Amino acid sequence: GDRSPFLTDSLLAVLASTHMAGAQLIVCEGTSATLEDAEQLVMDAIKAGAEGLILIPPYAERLSNSDTFMRLRMPAIALAGAQALPGMQTVRIDNRLAADQLASHLIDSGHQRIAFLAGPMEHGDSRERLAGFEDAMARAGLPIAPELVRYGRFSFQSGCDIGEDLLGASSAPSAVLASNDDMALGVLWVAHRAGLRIPQDLSLAAFDDTAAARRAWPPLTVANQPMAAMAATATQALLDCLTGDAGLPQGEQVLPHRVIIRRSSESVTAPCN
Repeated sequence: GDRSPFLTDSLLAVLASTHMAGAQLIVCEGTSATLEDAEQLVMDAIKAGAEGLILIPPYAERLSNSDTFMRLRMPAIALAGAQALPGMQTVRIDNRLAADQLASHLIDSGHQRIAFLAGPMEHGDSRERLAGFEDAMARAGLPIAPELVRYGRFSFQSGCDIGEDLLGASSAPSAVLASNDDMALGVLWVAHRAGLRIPQDLSLAAFDDTAAARRAWPPLTVANQPMAAMAATATQALLDCLTGDAGLPQGEQVLPHRVIIRRSSESVTAPCN
């Protein structure tokens, strides 16, 4: 599939945490993220000797609705999900609060026409981030123009496509909040190509804080997901279960995130809208 920087960061963090714990990591990669695909991945993992699962969206959401998975009673952790899911434990940040904080930062910088790039709606974190954006806009008394809420695929290409459309419109936004780094980088690429100055003509903020976000020019303002801490928490929960110290992992652990203001949105007064 389309391997995102977030997926790479997640994998490296889990690899590091399992290595530190002396556990072996078996990696199974899905193709279509359907329920059947998710169930097949679990069977493949079990055949390969896996005793516990660390799942990323949308596989966690898919399997939480699976009778086949529930019957297995396999210890599982949903990494970077958005809400409590039956049959597993979720390790996450407060996505809604983080999106609210990013949007509030843009509003406090003087922006009123802010576009929001949502991820796929089968991801719980996409829905939570959109809700956080709506919270901040409502609190500021700002209307959300329907044409400024767009739905992407968490991919660089979907960011480019939406960016072309948004920035080419006569009523272009003065700021964009993207649900992940990759889509924000797509918008940034389009903005550079159109000769827009960042942040003077367009401010950008995003989620995750992958290496790509830090290396972009200008570097992206982000809500940082603490991948190393999330992976360590997930690994420990599985080991506690497997060594008999705990029952099946359930409920959720919400880890603190950080909002990091960088050049993509720093100290700019937006034009009056």
